[in-house]
Amino acid sequence: MAVAVPSVPVALTGTKQSPVEPTTPRKRPTKEELLKTHNTHIKKQETAPNAPRPVKQPILSEAYPASTKSIRDVEIIPLSDLQVQSHHRGKGIIVKVISPPFLGAGAVSVVEDEFGNADKLAIYNQNDSSILSGVPEGCIVAVKEPYYIHNGTEDDYMICVDHPSDVILLRFTDPIIPESLRLGPLLKAAEDWKNAGDTAFLERDFPTAVFCYSEALEATDNEALKPSLYTKRAGTNLVLGRYDSAKADSLASRTGAATDWKAYYNAGRAAYGLCEYGECKEFLERALELNQTNSGIRKEYDRCLARLREEETGEYDFPASVTKLNPQNVHLDLGSFTRNTRIDKSPHHGRGIFATRDIKPGEIVLVEKAALMPNQYEPSRASAALYALTVRQLLDNPSLSKSILKLYSGEMNYERSGLEGTIVDGVPIVDVFVVEGLRLKNCFSAPLTTVEDTKPSSPAGRQAKGLWVHVSNMNHACVPNTMRSFMGDMLISRATRHIKEGEEIFQQYVPVKSLPDTRNAQYKDGWGFECNCTLCSGERKSSEAALAKRKELSAAVEKLCNKKVPGREIIPDAAIRSVDRLAKQLEEAHEEEIYAKLPRLTLIYSSNWLVGAHRGRKNWAKMARAGRQVLRNFGFAVPADENAEWNPLDIFLVATDHATLMTIHVVTALRRLAEAYGNLGKKDLAAKCIEAAEFGYMLVTGFKNDLSALDM
Repeated sequence: MAVAVPSVPVALTGTKQSPVEPTTPRKRPTKEELLKTHNTHIKKQETAPNAPRPVKQPILSEAYPASTKSIRDVEIIPLSDLQVQSHHRGKGIIVKVISPPFLGAGAVSVVEDEFGNADKLAIYNQNDSSILSGVPEGCIVAVKEPYYIHNGTEDDYMICVDHPSDVILLRFTDPIIPESLRLGPLLKAAEDWKNAGDTAFLERDFPTAVFCYSEALEATDNEALKPSLYTKRAGTNLVLGRYDSAKADSLASRTGAATDWKAYYNAGRAAYGLCEYGECKEFLERALELNQTNSGIRKEYDRCLARLREEETGEYDFPASVTKLNPQNVHLDLGSFTRNTRIDKSPHHGRGIFATRDIKPGEIVLVEKAALMPNQYEPSRASAALYALTVRQLLDNPSLSKSILKLYSGEMNYERSGLEGTIVDGVPIVDVFVVEGLRLKNCFSAPLTTVEDTKPSSPAGRQAKGLWVHVSNMNHACVPNTMRSFMGDMLISRATRHIKEGEEIFQQYVPVKSLPDTRNAQYKDGWGFECNCTLCSGERKSSEAALAKRKELSAAVEKLCNKKVPGREIIPDAAIRSVDRLAKQLEEAHEEEIYAKLPRLTLIYSSNWLVGAHRGRKNWAKMARAGRQVLRNFGFAVPADENAEWNPLDIFLVATDHATLMTIHVVTALRRLAEAYGNLGKKDLAAKCIEAAEFGYMLVTGFKNDLSALDM
């Protein structure tokens, strides 16, 4: 499932706190002292009312579980009983907000309990779609199993609510509210609440509108009034992106009359927002049965059918879609195609993805729309934006939990309850530390488009973070059988070699480092596994002495190559001979019995350097020889005899037992070979190299693109 989401202009904040034993505060500030300090902060806030709100960073080493209890199943205690650095398991507090909120990484308010005790309450990780993101003065809230912390300075404490489901906004008539805090309803008649909701809606205060319509529904016994209230709340929830609630409200608004077309229409729009296109189609067909001439229903229906066709066929107009993208709009209106694959238990790591049919090189393996991806390409903010968005969507659309919470979240310092996503007190349980673990283990960094990312003019580091649930089940291999690319929030995976039905499908998690111990340390630190792909397994057969030799020679040849850079200057023959001699020593350090059909990654840098050096001196024969070496070092089967007849496209299309690594550098090498062969008078072979380069560029970028955009 995926939902349309806005940009999130945030950055991670937070400091790690040292563990402290629970203690009774030495001195608590009075209510008057708390309000005086709080009002000072409010005045400062008023000088920058539109400043972006940062996101509090979850520190996994300090993780604690979200409460799974109902507020009615815990012991309500006074604020004076709170112990510093305690989570107060099995207990809760009910307080009235007695100040406006100070809005920073969270919403900080001064609160008071039924006994007149006052303290600070900091609520983090709430959605802008929720009143709890900035609780108005006078509201009554309940906090389950409150976490009371020292706030940095002497005698400064606060109740810290990290898990958004640990705090509940209580209705004013809720019988759990103590008598001394009870205000009674602000409005008594359902019609008054409805009018208040209409006013809030017109003022674009949508969270308040939802609250008012909910109060109106609770206040009325008039069954004739309820359908219109459900309709209004459904429409407001659609605006907020609360598609689960919008769908439920739409269906609840039905009366059995012909006017139910609007209920089915709104339910269809909500299902579309969740990318549940089959369900959307059913709802819209019901709407059309009741209102056949409505152009709005027909438009939505046709749009839904287009998504279903994409899901069924995997046919997309990628060139047209890419023109609709810009950094402010990365969400393409496209469906996901995953029929070629299935998720199953993997012999490698947990779950994996397997082919449901034979797939040829270059064919689409899958296309998936991101379940979650914010419009945030600023590197310092991308991770925070995805974290915040994930929390928001798990709160607003609990149905997402079914797929997202199945993903691996890494090792926690406590056992997951298994109740995450369960509705308690009307709110789905959201554990922010689990969310952060899921983000760290499963997100991808994505450029706006991979096509643009291959061009030298593309800004460095401008990548968003996204979560693609289906692809997150795909395991890593350094020499995978697929290659992924991005187009906005769409991930495209194509086969880089023949894949048989039932075969496990692999991807690269990160660009592969040349030395096996270095890259496997990265996998161990990042994901907790050691790679057993064909390359890594083969290289483990190499001796420690051979590995040490390759490390030494690799460092030496890289240092030598870095002294002079081809393209910036004409490389002297003496420098070329020195690099060539060292590269041959490095080549000899690769055991033939191990590397005959494996990539030789430590040789790629020097062979690429030699291509550039010979090109600068217009030594076309040596340039062609170095270009073939580049392909060989990536693992591709190329003829050793420079005069042998061969078709470069065969390195992709002909089935082979060679382990190959496909990157943009392979495309560049094929273009250089075309240039060399063209200057040697081998026009036919040069054309075949361009054909192979175009095929490789399609693998890299996800669809056929013009090679001329690449810098030669």
